[in-house]
Order: sequence, then C-alpha cells, then structure tokens
Amino acid sequence: MAKQREGLAALKGVGPVTLLKLNKLGIASPEDLLRFLPKTYIDLDAVSLPSEAEEGAFVLFVLRLTSVSKPFRKGKLQLFRAVGTADDGKKVKLSFYNANYVAKQLTVGARVRCYGKLRTEKGYELINPAYEVSDGDKTQFRGIKAIYPTRGYLPQATFAAMIEDALQKGFLSDSMIPEVLCLKHGTMPWKDAVIAAHRPQSTADIVPARNRVLLETIVTDILAYRLLKAHSKRDFVYPADRATRDRLIAALPFRLTQSQTEAVDGIRAILASERPLNAMLTGDVGSGKTAVALVIAGCVALAGRQVAVMAPTEILAKQHLKIFAESLTKAGVSTAFLSGSTPAKEKKEILSRLSQGEIDVLIGTHAVLSKGVNFSDLGLMIVDEQHRFGVGQRTRLIEKGKEVDVLTLSATPIPRSLRLTMFGDIDIFGIERRHAADNIHTAIVSRAKKEEMIAYVADAARKGAKVFVVAPRITDDEAIEGSSVERIVPEWSKISDLSVVALHGKMTPKQKDDAIERFRSGAASVLISTTVIEVGLDVPDASLMIIYDAERFGLASLHQLRGRIGRNGSEAYCFLYTEKDNPEELIRLQTLVTERDGIAIAERDYELRGAGEWMGESQSGHGESGLTIALMKQAKSIADEIDVAALQERLEPYARKLTSISLT
Repeated sequence: MAKQREGLAALKGVGPVTLLKLNKLGIASPEDLLRFLPKTYIDLDAVSLPSEAEEGAFVLFVLRLTSVSKPFRKGKLQLFRAVGTADDGKKVKLSFYNANYVAKQLTVGARVRCYGKLRTEKGYELINPAYEVSDGDKTQFRGIKAIYPTRGYLPQATFAAMIEDALQKGFLSDSMIPEVLCLKHGTMPWKDAVIAAHRPQSTADIVPARNRVLLETIVTDILAYRLLKAHSKRDFVYPADRATRDRLIAALPFRLTQSQTEAVDGIRAILASERPLNAMLTGDVGSGKTAVALVIAGCVALAGRQVAVMAPTEILAKQHLKIFAESLTKAGVSTAFLSGSTPAKEKKEILSRLSQGEIDVLIGTHAVLSKGVNFSDLGLMIVDEQHRFGVGQRTRLIEKGKEVDVLTLSATPIPRSLRLTMFGDIDIFGIERRHAADNIHTAIVSRAKKEEMIAYVADAARKGAKVFVVAPRITDDEAIEGSSVERIVPEWSKISDLSVVALHGKMTPKQKDDAIERFRSGAASVLISTTVIEVGLDVPDASLMIIYDAERFGLASLHQLRGRIGRNGSEAYCFLYTEKDNPEELIRLQTLVTERDGIAIAERDYELRGAGEWMGESQSGHGESGLTIALMKQAKSIADEIDVAALQERLEPYARKLTSISLT
C-alpha cells in the first residue's frame, strides 16, 4: 500500500500534464494503470502484404525504400515522407509529422519493417508508423504488441513504457482472490495474468490473462458494494411523511410518470429505515432518472442533511445544476456548482459556505471529492454511472461525512440477466421510458452512400435542422480508432452555407460552453464531437445524427448517442456510417435498426460480444471487452466464497483482505 500512495508521479516521465491525461482515461493510481487493459494486439511476427490488408487494420509491412523526401512544412506541421515497395509490388507511403530525425535514418534502398494503421484513401499509407531499419532477419519487432485505448491523450510508446515501469517497480497489489480459490476455479495466478495481459508471449496467453484481470476487478467491486451496503446501521432515519415528497414533485415543471413515482417511493422507503442506501437507478435514455434523483436530493436536504451530485463531465454537471436549481430553489433548497475550472475566489466562497452548512446540494465533477471540500453534514451522494467511482473514491467520500448514502444513476441499461449476478447485492430501481423512441429512425450507411448521406443531412441543416456528427476520437495522431474530429471538421466546413462547431474533451470549459451555446441557439447547425455528447448534452430540437465508424462502438453506446436526438418528440434520423463490409459487424449494427429498447440492446450487445477475439480489432469500442455473463457469474461465486470464509473466520487472510478494501 505504501507504494500505491506514492502515486503515478513515481513513474518515469509522469509530470503534471501527463498526470492530467491519465486521469482523463480514468487512471488515478499505478494499480489503475496496470488494470487498464489493451484494446487489441498486433502479432509482429506476422508480416502483411498491402494487397491483402484492409483499410483501418493494424499492419506490419516490410518495405524496400524507393524514394525519400526532404522535410517540408504542411500548414503548421513539419512533414517527412518516404515511399517503399512491398513483396507484392505495391507501393506504400510513410508519412511522419514533426519527426525530422526520421529523415536521417531512412534512405533510399534501405529495408524497413514498419507497423501502424493502414489508410487506403489515396493509395496505401501509414501515418507516423513505428519502424526499424533492418538487415536480414535481425529485428526488434518480434512477439505480440499491446495496443491501448488511449484516445489520443498519450502515444502508445509512452503509455507502454509507463506500464513497464509500474511492473518493474512492483506497484501491483496482492490479489483479493486467495490462491486456493484461484486453483479451485482454474484461473491464472494474479501477477502472471497481469504481466501476460500486457506482454503476452503467445496468442494463447491473451484470453486467460484478460479474463483473470477482469475477474479480479469484478470480485473486488462486488465485495466493495457489499461492504458499502453493510458499513453499519444508520442512526439517522429520514422522515417518512409524504408532504415533503409531494412538495418537491409539485415544484417540477412536469408530472412524474407512475414508474418514476414508484422509484421515488422505493428509495424513500430505504431512507426512512435504519438500512444504509446503496441503490442504482436504471433506465433507458430519456426515461427521467434526473427527476427522480432531484426529488430524493430534495428530501434529504429538507431533512437537514447535505447532498453531493457528481457527474462525469462538466457539461452534464452544469445541466444537472440548471435542472436542480430551477426546481429545488422553489422548495427552499440551496444549490451550488463546483468543478476544476471554478475560479479560485468563487471556489473559496463555495467551500466556506459548504462547510458552514449554507449549501444544501453541491453539484459538480470529480472536484467534489477533492481535498479541502468539507461538508457540514453530508448525507447523500448521487453519482452518474459513467464516472469512475472506485473503491478509493468511496473511501474518500465516506470520510467526508457520517453515514453517507449512495445513489447511482445508470445511463446505460443493465441487462436483466446481469442484475442478479454482478449487482445482486445492490438495490435496483428501474424506470420505464415516458414514451417509446418510435420517432427515431436508424439506418446503416456504407461508403458507397456516403456522399448521398452528407448531401441529405447538409440540406436539412441549411433548412434549420440541428445535426450531431460523432467521431470515435479527437485527433489523427497515432490514429488507432478510425475517423477523428480533427479530420471531419475541415470536410464539413467546406460545405457551403453551413456553420460548424467542434466539441471534445481537450477544449477549455469556456470553449465547450461557447460551442454548445452556438449549437443550441442555432448559430451553428452542425456540432462535430466525440462521445462527450453521449452523457447528458440536452438539445431537444436536434433531429439528425451521423456516427462515423459506427462499428467501433458498442451497441449500448450507440443507443445512448442516438438518444441525443428527437428528444422533443419530433421525427429524427440516426445514420450509422461504416466503411466495413464484415457481415458480423453489419448484423450487430442491424440490431439498432430494428430494436429500440435499451435493455434488449444491452443484452444483445453482451450476447454478441462473447469472450472476444483479441488478435485484431473486433472488440474496438466495446469498453471492458470480454466481460461476459459467465465471467460475472464466476466472479459472484468467488465473492460468495470469500464472504463465507470470512464469516466463518477460516483462513484469516480472507478477513484481512476484506478489511483492506475500505482502506484502499
């Protein structure tokens, strides 16, 4: 544990800027880093031929260079290019940006091994590929290379070096699963599995190693949830009267559905008992989870305790503030907003008022958990599902108050089959959608129909329609995941009579606010973004969406994205653009065309995902790929055995391991 307290800053090359980038990836400690699994793997012993490779695939080419250029400027970037011929006679262009040193190493006639992501738009091309000049069979490019989902924040080489440094320095904590249970369930030893997941010696190592790492994470989470639920009997019992509840509901600008009202009453019933609340509120896109959370927050605040609402993005946090403030103020509940971008003077005033009990509901990002944020009497934490709310954060949260209850909002529907496995020990409250999303029509668009799709959408935008255009990533640097905002914005900006704005995670809060306001007001008709819009951006009259490289996303994520359009009930159209002709991918995407129910889609996503194919890109965009129902059931079984052993005081380390969860 002492090593973990040293933090990420103890790793080579991790300064303040890199630390911030790691945090954006959900990595807050060396342990998080080591559990951050690769998205795919490349077999560096398998040389590809350009004529047999597909657009967007990771490839390893062996080329004989036939020409090299001198470095030249292209806009603000310095560019160097070389051209080589492969064994099938095809020419491949190698483009290097801001890497003048490459020009000194690559010469005409040299034999080069290079790997990267293949583009075929204008011939065969690799951008900023990794490479080595080789003679004969001598090469460092051997074995299997892990590719991480860094979303453009960090280069692959930098990230891999951090992983290696963390392994070398022994940052990996002991397993929560005793060795005897590992043997019983036939899983790999913990440390061997982590090493193999990042540095597999063969393709046969990959699936068992990944499954073992995922198993560890799930078991730890299950035990943590159980501990949180049973952290002690709550001394403070909230009033059970309906007057407060009715007063808060009356302050809403709309009537609650029966499903929402039942969820409110179910959660209130637990608050009115001595049992601590550890609940998850689930519901499809647009089902009204925020309204339920608002009423519960008001009930807690009017009972004299404080509430913290934590959202994954500043965009969503500000939207929560608007909704909460409008209704809670009418009921006499005070609210405030806190994020990393809150000005120092304003932050100081907020923290002072918060500690004195003058703020009833604090809404914000992860800044809510920061040191120096002290509540007078924190009673309830409302957490958006998308936020990485780990064991360490739970501990910091509990330390901020006495008997803190937790309500998690699940924007992604949890399959019914998973509720009884992973989340069997959490109180689940479900909300049915106010009305079916029959107004949203979905279509799959191929490369052959791309221009027709763009022309249709552009024409609608000129007539006043608001359009979302979604890309998998921000930039093309070390392009790993298809199209990018950086590439799409110039393409759409060239279309006449269209005003385009971009929105992504690397923008400042003011830039984001300005972009959203321009889009909401109609000053810009097209918003080009990453999946930052997936959670919480509410523009009711947006009616069109194009999702580039749709095959890169999980079905549940695609369903959430399309839930951003047609929110005012008008006809809306979502286009899933893909350049792939893989039958399995097209069948998977067809689920979105025919199915509108979020839970059914999530179940279908897990059903199709299976154990995963790790030698390639078939798992791109699936989040924690390989997380199967079978693995969840195995994790629950192991967690049950650990609990039983701890209760029977057998194998003393079990009890010690359980206790250590709350100290992480």
